[in-house]
Amino acid sequence: MRTILFFILFIATLITSACDPPKRETADKLFLVVPDSLHYYDLKEYKQKFFLPYALEEISGLSFVNEGTLACIQDEDGKLFFYDYYKKDITLDLKFWNHGDYEGIEIVGDTAYVVNSKGDILIFNHNREEGNLNTREINTPLGKKNDIEGVCYDKKSNSLLMICKGDSDIGKKKISGQAVYQYDLNKNKFVKEPLFSVSKKDIKEFLESHKNNAYEEKRINFHPSGIALHPIDDNYYIIASTGKLMLVVSREGKIQASYPISPSILGQPEGICFAPNGDLFISSEGEGDKGYILRFEMK
Repeated sequence: MRTILFFILFIATLITSACDPPKRETADKLFLVVPDSLHYYDLKEYKQKFFLPYALEEISGLSFVNEGTLACIQDEDGKLFFYDYYKKDITLDLKFWNHGDYEGIEIVGDTAYVVNSKGDILIFNHNREEGNLNTREINTPLGKKNDIEGVCYDKKSNSLLMICKGDSDIGKKKISGQAVYQYDLNKNKFVKEPLFSVSKKDIKEFLESHKNNAYEEKRINFHPSGIALHPIDDNYYIIASTGKLMLVVSREGKIQASYPISPSILGQPEGICFAPNGDLFISSEGEGDKGYILRFEMK
């Protein structure tokens, strides 16, 4: 009798297993597309993790200054912080402007460029003493609806590039996807035509060209939170906290690679920058705890 009961339970287990729905595909299987020529990073294997002081709990922007030093901003106070990742501490903070919504920082020599969510650019010499920074503000045609979330410097064109998390339209002109706009530092002029844009359709077509899978455009979520120009391969690296994705995009605006971002490793990635040797730094807000920065070695 006991043997028959065990046999019945065994058969029932097999039937139940056969009826179980298929397991959901992993993010790596769905969104990891990196050609060998660009396979520099493993976003699941960071080299170092730096927990930040509470002043940077809501870190929103990141820029490489020199070996051992990163420039950081957080999204409320108009302060620039210099973080020494060897000492694991803030070595200097400078008040450059009033309370605001600051989303991107780029250090170019002695000059600091900070952008807010409306696309305004604040420029000052970070080597001067606080109170003598002579910060100047540049207003652009961008606005609150564009929700600018990142900035990077392009040495070739001597320009600042800003990426939209929100709508990419300016005025009545409709732009598909998330646009990157250019501010020409030579001419001190904003260029109203996007340098390029990345749409859900672009991501869908890129993935389907490399994966034996059909993707629903409406289910692809990509709202950028940071952008940086790689010092070696000369591609743009764009991270998205909403959508948990990092895209590698060529200067022509073509997607070259796609990395999923694990929420357990980077809860809210907001800032991105590179060391000259290609090491990648990504910062994450703390979400009620300490913010942190991860360093990924370039292979």
